[in-house]
Amino acid sequence: MLNIKKLSISTIFPIIILLTLLSFGILIPILSVVALGAILAYYVRPIAKRIKPFVKYETLAIIIGMIILAAPIVALLYVTAVQILAAAIQVFGSIPHSSASATSTATATALNIKSGLATAQNSDSLNSLANLFISNITAIAEKLISYLVNQIITLLEFLPTLAMQILILFFSTFYFAKDGDKVIRYIKDIVPAEDKGFYRRIIHSTDDIMKSIVVGNVIPAIILGLLSMVLYYFLGYPYILLLGILSGLSEFIPIVGPWIVYGVLGLFSILTGDVTTGVLVIFFGWIIETTTDMYIRPKLSVNYSEVHPLVFLLGFIFGAVTLGIPGLFIGPLILGVTYSAYLAYREEVKDTG
Repeated sequence: MLNIKKLSISTIFPIIILLTLLSFGILIPILSVVALGAILAYYVRPIAKRIKPFVKYETLAIIIGMIILAAPIVALLYVTAVQILAAAIQVFGSIPHSSASATSTATATALNIKSGLATAQNSDSLNSLANLFISNITAIAEKLISYLVNQIITLLEFLPTLAMQILILFFSTFYFAKDGDKVIRYIKDIVPAEDKGFYRRIIHSTDDIMKSIVVGNVIPAIILGLLSMVLYYFLGYPYILLLGILSGLSEFIPIVGPWIVYGVLGLFSILTGDVTTGVLVIFFGWIIETTTDMYIRPKLSVNYSEVHPLVFLLGFIFGAVTLGIPGLFIGPLILGVTYSAYLAYREEVKDTG
């Protein structure tokens, strides 16, 4: 059996660093998902501790805790799907009621076109114009069909990857919730006694930052969704509940955020002739989105931590840009812990000085 005490420190550290780098190299594609699982486990653990006295088994308590944590998200997605289905049924259900008037209008239009073509059947310019129009419509239709097919293929190709990521997220959350205290214990064991005060401050700050991350992500999304619903109501848009939910959920989409809703509604209104409504939804949407992201989000987050609001703001924005949705949680955590480490180091210097 290898006696590690016989190895010199100069030999141990290079081996550990090499193995760590190799491990990170293997885990890079899923590292953000594993990190997100560790963050979610932080919120699952207190729920599982409250449940454990009633179910006796720790594994069952953790699974129930994960279900409780996921239940609001599943319920929200269910309500969204129901709203979308109701909207689709209403839109497509109105087609048969208007088919008679549409048929008569189409018949009249066809008769007018036929009479116009009869009077100008010998016109070469009209024939060439008609042929050009038909060819352009055909080309657009072909491009549209090709785009839709490519999108469907891309979605089908991504489904196995998405399923794998969800599975990894599930097991990461479960095992970090189950064995997270062992990780903390390991860190305490390897930290020198003279540095324990520094790491104690870091752990305490991390606990506050984790609370700030939830407050800084969930509450701003709820506020944005509610304000968006008020905006849609006063502008006369239908399905304000559905649009409000989509606006709140889109707050978690990196880079574009709620503009995927504001922009589509604004452009649709402008293109259909309602320029005033289109401009207003874009303008007030910009005000809501800017106020939520630039003021409310960092202001709420800083209430639970000593971290500067700018650090949280940069973490939320550029974490999402670099890591996608997990970056909304990982970004502010990394920047916040780094900021706290500098503060803790300053306190250590003051204490020793």
